[in-house]
Amino acid sequence: MVLDPTRHADPERWGLVADAYVRDFFPEEDPQLAHAVTAASRGQWQPAAAAMKPTWGDWDHRARVTLALAREGARTDEWLTRWRDEQPDRDLAVLDAAAWVLVAKEILGDSDEQDHLAGFHRVLHRAERAAQHAAELAPQDPTPWWTLVQVAGGLSFDQARFAEIWHELLGRAPRHRAAHEAALEYWAGQSAAVMLDFAANAGPGLVLRAAFLLEDDDPLIWRTDLVTGAMERLLAEDELSNEDRGHLVLALYDHNRFAEAIEQFRALGNRADGAPWSRFEDPRGTFLEYRANSCRKAALKH
Repeated sequence: MVLDPTRHADPERWGLVADAYVRDFFPEEDPQLAHAVTAASRGQWQPAAAAMKPTWGDWDHRARVTLALAREGARTDEWLTRWRDEQPDRDLAVLDAAAWVLVAKEILGDSDEQDHLAGFHRVLHRAERAAQHAAELAPQDPTPWWTLVQVAGGLSFDQARFAEIWHELLGRAPRHRAAHEAALEYWAGQSAAVMLDFAANAGPGLVLRAAFLLEDDDPLIWRTDLVTGAMERLLAEDELSNEDRGHLVLALYDHNRFAEAIEQFRALGNRADGAPWSRFEDPRGTFLEYRANSCRKAALKH
C-alpha cells in the first residue's frame, strides 16, 4: 500500500479526534502493569509478581501482561535473576520463557547472516526448554504453549510436532488470540496458501491479519475473494476489537472505501496502539497518515 503524500484533509472536520490526542501507549489503563514495568527496569521483581497473579484464568489478559513484562525482561534481566534467587514460582517461569523468545528476535533482527541465525536458534532452544519447564509448573496455563507456538515458527518445527503443541494450546484456551496470531507466523513459514487456510478457519479477523503479513509479497492479496469476504463479514459485526478494526482500515483503504475507513477510525478514536500499527516503525505516525489520507480521498470522491 502506497500512501498519497499530497496535502491531507483535516480529520477533525470528519468528526475524528485531533491529531494531538492520538497515542500509541496507554499506561494509565493498567497502572499496576505500568508500575511493574518501571519497577523491573530498576531491578525490582515484586511488582511484576503482583501484576501476574490476578491474570490467572483470563488468558488473553495474561498474554498481554506477560508480553509487556517479557519485553522488559529481554532488555534487562536483573529483576528476573533476583526473583529466581529469592522466590521462584510459576509466573517467573512463564515470563522467563517469553523473554527468551524476545531475546532471540533481537539477536536475529533484520539479518539472515549465519552467525545471527545460529544465535537466534540457540536462544530459541533455550526458550523451548524454559517454556517446557513453565508448562510443568503450571499445567493449566496456555501461556507456555503460546510461547512454544512462537518457538515452533522460529525453529521451523515440522507440522506433526507443531500439531502436538497446538493441541495442547487449544485444550487450555481454544480462543487464545495471541496464540492464533503466532500460529499465523508459523504457517507463513510453510506457505501462503496454508497460512490463509488456517486463518479462514480461525475467523475473519485472522484473515485480514494474514493479508497484512502477506501484502509485501502479494500486493493484490487484499482484493482476493477470501480477504474481501472477511472484510465484509467484519463490517457486519457489531463488536470488533481495536486490532480487527485496524486491519479492517487497511482492507477498506486498499478497496478505495475511504468513507467506511473513516468510520473505523471514528470507532478507534485516539487508539494507535496494538496491531497493525505496532508492526510499523512509527505506529502513531502511520495511523495518522492513513487517517488523514482517508479523509482527503473521501473528500475527493464527493
